Amino acid sequence: MSNWSLLIVDGSAHLVDLDSKVIEIAGFGRFPGDILKEHDFDTEFEIFGKKCKIVKGVQSDLQSNLKRGPQIISPKDIAWIIYKSGLSTGDTVVEAGSGSAALTLALAQSVAPKGKVITFETNSRHFKIAKRNIDMSPWSNLVEIRNDELNGQIEPIETSSVILDLPNPWEFVQWAQSSLRIGGFMISYLPTVNQVQNLLKSLDGWKEVEAIEIIQRTWQSKPDALRPHSNMLGHTGFIVSARWNG
Repeated sequence: MSNWSLLIVDGSAHLVDLDSKVIEIAGFGRFPGDILKEHDFDTEFEIFGKKCKIVKGVQSDLQSNLKRGPQIISPKDIAWIIYKSGLSTGDTVVEAGSGSAALTLALAQSVAPKGKVITFETNSRHFKIAKRNIDMSPWSNLVEIRNDELNGQIEPIETSSVILDLPNPWEFVQWAQSSLRIGGFMISYLPTVNQVQNLLKSLDGWKEVEAIEIIQRTWQSKPDALRPHSNMLGHTGFIVSARWNG
């Protein structure tokens, strides 16, 4: 497990591993990691004549510094998935596939400090990227990542939520039924309408079935020129949720 925190240098924040032997920050310099261990959090000190301070990072700091492999689920969609799942501390959640682990990290934070995330990633390259990113999280000990395919042969796992970022979630509906607690949710993230239609056809007997799409528009944040940005983050994926009441 790495020891990630934020190093503030003259007001600019940089995510650093306090356990690294050497830390290198572009445009600032390269120095032994032990220098940072000599200082307490939230206490000002100097490196290379610059005012510095070590502070605790937050989830968005980890997300913005992920090693990218497969396309990650965007924060706007992650927020809705976490909200809809109803996850809280102590819960167990099953995820497949892990991708670059952007959602995995958010799930781990949601169930911390006593919950568990079991995530499946069959692609070996994606697995390595996800494992590296998970190790950045202060809750990496809550994550069990399996380089394996979630399929009907996997024994049911007692869980609060099943979250699927897979092209064929309809094939896992029966497995989700056998794993979910009563009142638990299966949530699927899908890029196309065709996939949504196929999934909806397989949800006979499920309750509170909902399909949504979240559109995000950011604004240029200049007080004298406040307006929407020209480019908008439009369609990223559909989120289909369904509740299993037994």
